[in-house]
Amino acid sequence: MKWHENCRYMELPREYSNEELAKFHGHLGPFIVLGYRMGKFALQYFDNDPFSLFATVYCSGTTPESCLLDGIQIGSGCTLGKRNIELVTSSSAEVMFRHADGRAILIKPGDYVKHKSDYDSLDPELALEHFAEAMFSMDDLDLFVVTELR
Repeated sequence: MKWHENCRYMELPREYSNEELAKFHGHLGPFIVLGYRMGKFALQYFDNDPFSLFATVYCSGTTPESCLLDGIQIGSGCTLGKRNIELVTSSSAEVMFRHADGRAILIKPGDYVKHKSDYDSLDPELALEHFAEAMFSMDDLDLFVVTELR
């Protein structure tokens, strides 16, 4: 028997706008967008069941990198409440997603940072917001690198 199989509010699409991410997080920044996109990718990669997924977020543990956690929660459905997300302090930012069936992937940020200089002429906070908006619509392959783990 699958958990919650008769519930109406299960497996809803995890489609959020920039504005909705900002409402949840308090502002729109690159790391919440990156986390959201990583989480959304992982959920779709496996089976769209946030109860069968576990996320391990590796990062500095401080802002702005720790903002990945908010994005991962929104995009993947791995949440602190379900206890299927954890933070491991690390010098590199990456996320490992494990499925209940034993499959796993590692997602690392890609070369998207090269586009950040396009916004150097703006106020720093506004530049980050514009960069985050641009990241929101980037191709997955430009935004991050996915490796299947054995």
